[in-house]
Order: sequence, then C-alpha cells, then structure tokens
Amino acid sequence: MFPLNTHKNASPGRRLVRWVWALGLLSLLGGGGYLLIFREPQQLPVRVVTVAGALNYLSSRHLQETVITHLDGGILTQDLAVLKTAVETLPWVRSASLRRYWPDRLELTVVERVALARWGEDSLVDADGVVFKPEDGNLPRGLPKLSGPNEEAPKLVRNLLDWGPRLHPLALAIEALTLDARGAWTLRVGAGFSLALGKTQVRERISRFIRAYPVLATVGTPLLIDMRYSNGLAIRWAGAVGNGRGPDAGKAARSAKSKSHALEPYRN
Repeated sequence: MFPLNTHKNASPGRRLVRWVWALGLLSLLGGGGYLLIFREPQQLPVRVVTVAGALNYLSSRHLQETVITHLDGGILTQDLAVLKTAVETLPWVRSASLRRYWPDRLELTVVERVALARWGEDSLVDADGVVFKPEDGNLPRGLPKLSGPNEEAPKLVRNLLDWGPRLHPLALAIEALTLDARGAWTLRVGAGFSLALGKTQVRERISRFIRAYPVLATVGTPLLIDMRYSNGLAIRWAGAVGNGRGPDAGKAARSAKSKSHALEPYRN
C-alpha cells in the first residue's frame, strides 16, 4: 500500500493520483463484495441440515426437506427467518429456531405442539387454543372432542381445563364439549350421559350438578341431565318410558331438590 501524503502543499497532480488509487481500491472491494454475494451460494452452500428436539408426530426427514426446499442462499447469506417461517407453517410445529455451523451445516430445533383435544371431525387443538390439522389426517386416540366456532377455541379450551378437574372426583371424564351457534353449552361425559348447560350461569350450573350427582348416581343411569333451571335440574333416564322418570327417580329428584313440579321454567 502506498502511504498517503497529508501535507497541505501537496501538488494538484499528486492529489489527483491519490484519488484515482482510492477510487480504484473501492471499486475492487465493491466488486469483490458483489462477487461474494453472487457466488456464495455455490462456493459455500448449505450441505447438511440436522434436527434437534423431541419429535413424536413430526419426522426429521420432512423437516429437513422443508428447510432444503426453501434454501436460497449459502451458509453465510441464507436468511434464517425465511426458513423459520416455512417450518412453523407445518401443523405440528409450535416453534422453530435455526443456527449456522461452519462450514456448511444448519441446525433446526423444533418444539412440537401438544394436542389437548380433537377439534371437530378432522383437526386438533392445543392448550393455547390453536387449532391445527395434521397433514396425514391421523388424530391421536383417547382425546376429548371440542366443537364450536374456530374463534371460540380458546374459550372451549379454558372450560375443558376448568371443568375437567372439578368432575374428576366424581369419576367423570369429559368426552365431548360443544358450544353451538347460539352460545349454548353441552357437555358429554365418558359415563354415557350429557349435561345441557345453556348459555348463562354455566359455571354455577356445573357446581349444582356436582352437588347433586352423588345422589343421582345411586338411582340409575341418566341419558341427559338438563341444568337449565333456576333451582334444580331435570333428568332423562336410560330405559325410562312415559314421562322419562326411572322407577326410583322420584327419590333422587327429591334428594337433589329437582322434582319436576318444583322446577321453574328453564332459561338459556
């Protein structure tokens, strides 16, 4: 490198020479940078994609293929945010992150979604209320089923997580929970009966059912318990005929303070 003359009285000719050298050097550097960016994907390609994280429903191969499909740069210039977005569009992926490892490796770390319940007929929902549909159509078995408008998924999840532990001491597990278009709730338990809960005071109606159920369970097998009353409940019994009351239903109704003639008209 030539030393620059910083003397104030440098001749105009010598100053011109310095400027020519400086501009030439900048041109070389700029051209080199352009060539690096242009040629880097070929000279320093990503050759290896590894996957980290516990996988139950995702396959490493599918994740690797997703990353490879979206590669548009080399190990230095590849935009990792583009790859992260592509991976996080996969149904089972809750979050993804990537790191570069010299000279040619990317490491993808994935956190899978945990399915809390089935959603409708062909989808799943997690504890955050995010609805997702597995690409292969396979749904885990043994999950409760939630049904309702997609935008209400977080509310259904909250109620499932709230009511499930409250019913557990009664040896009852929620099998299905539905919020219909009118805003009315229906709950079905694994014991084979449903609760009609209506639209208002739903949590209080759950509490009233919890108080009454130990008595009702000694009498017979209900098919439907209608909680949409201000001071009691109504029961449709399995095998019942006529008015729908089992042979000992009167005793249970009196104990639960739910005799049909004492019930006020139900409200939503």
